[in-house]
Amino acid sequence: MNLQELVPLGPKTTMRIGGKALWYVELQTEKDVEDIVQFAAERHLPLVTLGGGSNTIFADGVIEAVVAKVVADEMRIREATHHDTPRLVTVHSGKILAVLINELAEKNLDLSPLTGIPGTLGGAIFGNAGQGAGGIWLGAFVEAVTFYHQKQWKTWTREECGFGYRESIFKKIHTPIIWKATLSVPVRPHIEVQTDIDQLLQKRIETQPHIKTGGSCFKSLSDGTPAWKILDAAGFRGRMKGHVQIAEKHANFLLNTGKATFADTKALVEEVRSTVKAPLDVEMRFVGEDGRVVF
Repeated sequence: MNLQELVPLGPKTTMRIGGKALWYVELQTEKDVEDIVQFAAERHLPLVTLGGGSNTIFADGVIEAVVAKVVADEMRIREATHHDTPRLVTVHSGKILAVLINELAEKNLDLSPLTGIPGTLGGAIFGNAGQGAGGIWLGAFVEAVTFYHQKQWKTWTREECGFGYRESIFKKIHTPIIWKATLSVPVRPHIEVQTDIDQLLQKRIETQPHIKTGGSCFKSLSDGTPAWKILDAAGFRGRMKGHVQIAEKHANFLLNTGKATFADTKALVEEVRSTVKAPLDVEMRFVGEDGRVVF
């Protein structure tokens, strides 16, 4: 386990915002996971898990915590009894989701509905990543998830994981480290899967910004109304606070236009929530200097 002190966190997130981690570690083995949990407990420090950094921003100072990133990314595809039945694929959580989708496509396996979602498999499981309030979600493909929690290894079924819109049980329990998942992936010809991947990527390019963004900031309303419509109607499209902006291209995306800070980003989010009448839940994770989630 290679522990590092005072590691800059901005470069490890897609918004490029954040100060330094008091301690930072990348987890390659199950023993690494066990050791870092023990290390944090002995020092009475919060443990913050990090995936691809596409949905997280850190405070501007020193984060008094242990920030841990799973980098194990092995994949194993089980043999099927029939050629057209879904295949069980076990993947470690450090796998980049886009890489996983492409590697499976080459093997005639179809995760294309999740195309364009940034970050790692672990982060996608944590937030049940997917495409829109009425779309397809990662949880639909999950058979089981193995994670470390309260100094025990556990494997839970899809039902036990409590997947919902942008939700999972992992958001509700204290500091789980998602280690690997078994997915049930449909069989489909590579050329058909690749066509869908290309079309979905093109749609994302046309409708969403891709430079220094944390992705969707707010969840859709319970009735399915997209958050961007609420922000747009309230006049927030293009709104700036320091160097952070609500994107012109998509009003639910925050952009770092230069040297945006955590403080400015948090202030802009709070301004939105205090202005609009609709109850907007924050989808992004804001981590304060004490290592606790602000919202």
